[in-house]
Amino acid sequence: MNVDFTSWFKSSAAAKRYAIIAFVLCIAYYVLEYINGRAQMADFRVYYDAANAFLFDTQLYGKAFGVSSGFYKYSPFAALPFIPLAVLPYAIASGIYYLLMTLAFIWWPLYILYYIGKNQITFDWKKVGIAIFFSVLFLADHIERELHLGNVNLFLLILCFFVYRALLNGKSIKAGVLLGIILLFKPHFVILLPYLIWKGKWKELFITAITVVGGFLLPVLFKGWQGNLEIHAQWLQAMRDHNLSLEDSPNTIYGIVNSFILNGAGNAMFVLLLLALVGGLYVWFLLRNKRVYGNTDVRFVEYFILVAAIPNLAHTDTEHFMWTWPLIAYSVMVICTEGIRKRWVTALFMAFAFIPYCVNSPDIVGAEVRFLFDEGGLLGVANVILIATAIYLFITREKSKLLKT
Repeated sequence: MNVDFTSWFKSSAAAKRYAIIAFVLCIAYYVLEYINGRAQMADFRVYYDAANAFLFDTQLYGKAFGVSSGFYKYSPFAALPFIPLAVLPYAIASGIYYLLMTLAFIWWPLYILYYIGKNQITFDWKKVGIAIFFSVLFLADHIERELHLGNVNLFLLILCFFVYRALLNGKSIKAGVLLGIILLFKPHFVILLPYLIWKGKWKELFITAITVVGGFLLPVLFKGWQGNLEIHAQWLQAMRDHNLSLEDSPNTIYGIVNSFILNGAGNAMFVLLLLALVGGLYVWFLLRNKRVYGNTDVRFVEYFILVAAIPNLAHTDTEHFMWTWPLIAYSVMVICTEGIRKRWVTALFMAFAFIPYCVNSPDIVGAEVRFLFDEGGLLGVANVILIATAIYLFITREKSKLLKT
C-alpha cells in the first residue's frame, strides 16, 4: 500500500463512515451533557483557570478550580498553551476544546490503523471496517471519559507518536522538542529516556533536555525569576501532595501483586525489586530483538510498550490507560489479518481484558462494580494482558516471517 493517508481515507468507505458516525456521536454526547448539566469538562476547567492564574498573577497551586477536586498539579509550563483559550469566555473556550478533541478522536484511530497497516504488518484492507470497530470499541469508555473531563491524554499520545515518527525518520530536532514538551506536561514519560539511550539517540536527548530547561524558564516572562522559582517549588509540593505509595496504587503492578499475592505486605523495597524485574524483562526483549534484527532503529512495539506501561508503573489516573491504544490497534489488526481461527487464544485474552478495560463505566456496570474494576486493580491487570498480548503477537509473527525467508 503506497497511497498517503488522505488518498486512503477518500477511497475507504469504512473510514468515511466511521468519521461521520464518530462526529455525530461526539456532538450528540456534548448536547446530552449540556442538557443534563454535566458539560463541566472539569479537567479542562483546571487548565483554563490555571492559564487565567498566569495571566492575572493569582494563586495557581493549592486552590481548587471548578470542582472541589480540581487542583492544578501539572508543571507551570503546561498552563501556558491554554492562554489563547483562557482569554475567551469559558463556554466558548470549552466548546472549541471539545471540538478539537472530537476531531482528534476521529483522525487518530484511522491514522494509527493506516500507519500500522502500511508499515508494521501486511494487512488485508478489506477488513479495515472490522479493525476500526474493535479498536475503537476497546477505547469507548476512555474516549467518553476524556470527552467528559476534557483532558490532554489523547493529545499527548498523538505527540508520542509524532516523536516515534521523527525518531524513525532521523528528525532529531523535532523529536527532541516534542519529547521535551511531553515531559513538561507529564514527567511520567521519562520512561522513554532509557530507551533513547539504548538506541544511541544522543542528539535527541540533548535537544529534549534543552526544551525542558526552556520550559522551566518560560514562566519567567509572567512571574519573574524569583516568582518562577517559587511556583516550581509549589508544583513539586503539589505532586507530593497528590502522590500515593506505589505499593498501595491499585492498578500498578506493585499494587496488583501486593493486593492479590502479598495481602498488603509490600513495601518500598518490594517496589524496587518488582521494578527491577520488569525492567529486566524489557531489556531481555530488547536484547532478543537486537540478536534477531541487529542494532536497528526504534521499533513500534518496543517504543509503545513503554508508553502503555506508564499507568502500570506509576501512580496515575485511570484515563491514562488509553495510552495502550497503539498496541491495541496493532493486536486487533494482526488478529483481523490472520483470522480468529489462527489467533483465537490471543483474541480470547483480549476479550477477557475488554471487560475491566472498557466496561468500567458506572452507567453500564454500576458504581460498585466500576469501583472494583478501577480501584480493585482489575483495570491494571487488563492493561498488562493487553501489553503481553501485543508482545506475544509481535514475537510469533516476526518469528514466522523469519522462518519463511
